[in-house]
Amino acid sequence: MKMIATLAIALLGACVGSVWAADGDSTALKRYPSPEQVQSDILADAGDAEPEEVAGRQAGRLMMLHSALAHTWSSSGNVSQAPPSARELLDAYSQAYRAINKRMEAEPGWRDKCGYFGNLFDTCRRQRFVREMGYFKASPQAAQEVAQRYFPPEYQDRFVDLTGVGGSRQRFADYQSERHEAGRAERGREFRKKLPLILGGLSLIPLGIGVGLLALARQTGNSLNRYEFHNTSAGGVVEFASFEASKAHERKRVMQRLIANVGYLVLMIGVLGFGLAVGVLISNSQ
Repeated sequence: MKMIATLAIALLGACVGSVWAADGDSTALKRYPSPEQVQSDILADAGDAEPEEVAGRQAGRLMMLHSALAHTWSSSGNVSQAPPSARELLDAYSQAYRAINKRMEAEPGWRDKCGYFGNLFDTCRRQRFVREMGYFKASPQAAQEVAQRYFPPEYQDRFVDLTGVGGSRQRFADYQSERHEAGRAERGREFRKKLPLILGGLSLIPLGIGVGLLALARQTGNSLNRYEFHNTSAGGVVEFASFEASKAHERKRVMQRLIANVGYLVLMIGVLGFGLAVGVLISNSQ
C-alpha cells in the first residue's frame, strides 16, 4: 500500500512538473538574481544585524532561489532537466552558498558546542547563523519578499509555491492533509479493533459490583429471615425485644431490598456492556 501511494505521489508530481514547465518559467529565469546581487541586497537591508546573521540570511536566500529554480523543471529537483542557463545559475548559487558556509566554519570557535546558556541568551553565533538561514531558506514570508523584490506580479505566486517542500507549497499542503485524513481513518480503525476489549473490560466492573451487591443482599436477607424464623410466635407474629429493635429490623429489610435492586441494575449494565462488546466484535469481523 505504501509503495502504491508513493508511486501515485511521484506520478502526480511528474504531471504537475510538466505543466509547470511553461513559457512563464523560461521568461522568469531571466529575472533570477545573480549570487552577487543576492548578497548585496541582503547586506544593504541588514541594518545593525550581526555578521553571522547577515551570512545566514545570504545563505538562506541563495538556497531558496536554488531550490525554486531546481524544482521549476523537475518536481524532484533534478537540475539536469533544467536548460543550460538555469544550470549555470544553479551552480553559481551552490558555489556562493558553499563559500559562505566555508567562511563561517573558518571562524574561531565556530564548531564549538553552544551550551545551555549560549542557547538561552542567544549569544551563540552559529545558532544565530542557522536560525537566520532557516528562515530565509524556507519561510513563506521570506519567499514572498523574494518574489516581490525580483519577479513580476504574474510570477510571484508561482515562485512562492516553488519554494515549498518538494517544489510546491500547495502540493505539500495537500499531501499533509491527505496524510492527516489517512492517519485519522487509521486511528479510527485501530480504535474499533480495540473497542470490544475496552467494552468487555469495562463491563467486568459493573458485573463484579452487581454480583457483590446481590451477594450482600442475599446474606443480609438470610440473616433477617433467620431472626424472624427463631422469633415468630405461634400466631405468626415476629417478636422483638423493644420497639426500637423492630424499627431497626424494618430498616435492615428496606436496605436489603434496596441493595438487591441496585445490584440487579448494575449487573444488567454489565451484561449490556458485555453484549455490546460482543456485537462490536462481530461487526468488526464482517
